[in-house]
Amino acid sequence: MASAILMAGYNNKRAVKKYSRIVAENYGQTFIETGYKPLREFKTITDGREERKPLIQYTLEELLLCDAIDDIVIVGHKMLLEQRLGSFIKQYKKPCKIVNQNSTIPLDVIEHFNIMQKKVKFNSIAGNLVKGYVASDAFPKKKHALFVAADSPFTSEQFIQRFLNAAKTFRGESALIFPIIFIGDVRDKLGRYPVRLLNDSPHQLSDETDHYGRQGFRLSSLMFLNPHLLNLNTVNTAYSLRKLLNPRAQLRLFRITRGLGYPNVYAKYFIKKDLRISEVENITSKFFEGRVKLIPMTGEETTYDYDGTDFEYLMITEMLDTGFSG
Repeated sequence: MASAILMAGYNNKRAVKKYSRIVAENYGQTFIETGYKPLREFKTITDGREERKPLIQYTLEELLLCDAIDDIVIVGHKMLLEQRLGSFIKQYKKPCKIVNQNSTIPLDVIEHFNIMQKKVKFNSIAGNLVKGYVASDAFPKKKHALFVAADSPFTSEQFIQRFLNAAKTFRGESALIFPIIFIGDVRDKLGRYPVRLLNDSPHQLSDETDHYGRQGFRLSSLMFLNPHLLNLNTVNTAYSLRKLLNPRAQLRLFRITRGLGYPNVYAKYFIKKDLRISEVENITSKFFEGRVKLIPMTGEETTYDYDGTDFEYLMITEMLDTGFSG
C-alpha cells in the first residue's frame, strides 16, 4: 500500500505569461488557459452518454479505485477543489484530504528536510511536493509515496498498479523511481519527439531501435519518491528544465551536467548518439543527491498531459471522446 499525492498546483499570472511565451516560441502553439487548469472540463462518453468533468477528476477516480493506494492528498487551490470535488470525494471511503498550495511550509518541516527557503518557495513544485508528503500517511513512516500529475487524464488504475509492483523492487535502494514509457522512434499524437537512449536496463520491451540502437522514451505522469532520501533543494531546478526544446533549458541542462562531472552529455546525445539509460540514472542521482531509478515500461497513454494549449485541448478531447489507441 502507498500514499498518493495528487499535484494540482497553479501558477501566478506572471509565471503563466512567461510559460505561454515559451510555448509559442518553441512549440508554435497558443496557450489558452486563463483559469485554474485542474478544473478545466473535458468531455467524455460514458455508457453511451456524454459527460463533462474536471481534468483532475479523471486521475482522482483512478486513485480512489486503486487497491494499492491507501490514502490520497491533493495539493492545489483548496477552496475551488472543495467546491467542485467535495461531494464527489465523499462518495468514497478512502481517506482523501486537500492541502492549500498557498499554505506555508511549517518550520519543523523546513528543518527536518534541510530546506533552503530561497530554493524552495512555499507554493513552488517542491514546496507543494513536501507539503503533500508531510500530510500523507507515508511521512511518519519515512516511506516512498506516489506523486501523480493532475493533468494527465489517461493514467489508469491498472498502470498505477503495474508501476508500483515494478517499483517495489527498487525502493530499498532508490530515492526516486520513474517509469519511462517506450513509444518508439516517432512523434506522438501531440507531435512531441521522444528522448532517445540506449536501453541497457534489464527491462527490454521491444527490438525496435533507430539506426544507432536507441529507443524512444517519454516520462509518464507518475513518480515514486521518498523525500528523506534526496536533496529537496534540487527539485525546482529539475522541474524548470522539463521543456527541453527550449534552447535556454538545454543550455542550463548541459551546464549543470558539466558541473556534475559529466562534460560530454551534449556530444553523447546529439553527436555520438550513445547516451545510455544507466548513464542518465547516474547523472540524475548525482544531481538529486539520491539514487534515481528509471524503469522502461509500456503505456503511451500515461504520457499525455494537458499543459494549456489549444492544440492539446482539441487532441485530448478527441482521444477522450473516441478512446485512446496507441
